[in-house]
Amino acid sequence: MSFRKRIRRLLPDKEQLRRSWLYRLFGKNILAGELWHFDAGSVAGGWSMGLFIALTPTIPFQMTLACLGALCLRVNLPMALLACWVTNPLTSVPYYMAAWQLGRWILEAIPLAHEYVSAYGEGTRSKVIVGSFCLWTGCLILATVASLVSYVLLRWLWSAPGSHSHHRSDDLPMQ
Repeated sequence: MSFRKRIRRLLPDKEQLRRSWLYRLFGKNILAGELWHFDAGSVAGGWSMGLFIALTPTIPFQMTLACLGALCLRVNLPMALLACWVTNPLTSVPYYMAAWQLGRWILEAIPLAHEYVSAYGEGTRSKVIVGSFCLWTGCLILATVASLVSYVLLRWLWSAPGSHSHHRSDDLPMQ
């Protein structure tokens, strides 16, 4: 059985979607054909958009944001939702620690940003605000790089020779 057929068997049909929370939340827009197509652009776009959301500190809202993003950008919804699971309880702590370190390093290296962040003064509230700036800065940089690289990589893999298992008889070399 081909990969495409396996995926189609796992996906819900229209009746299952009409009974789901997605339909209650997004209405008939969730049944749009573009959200369920498995072509190079839609799959790569869905994965990279979902990965971008997964790599931002929006954990309780990632699935909802991925659905909204897929609806707005008309990319593959299952891939966007699947990409949200890149950050999970095992991966999120080391990832967010690395993103915070990157953000702190960048905000300390840019004089204007350092002055802006230091304007919050001293104390617990200012430490939380500065820590949030560091985390968001690092996450946005890493998420942008990861989503761009994944988009290009998936498009390249999709178009790579031998990536498609179907051949027409006239495509085969003469023997």
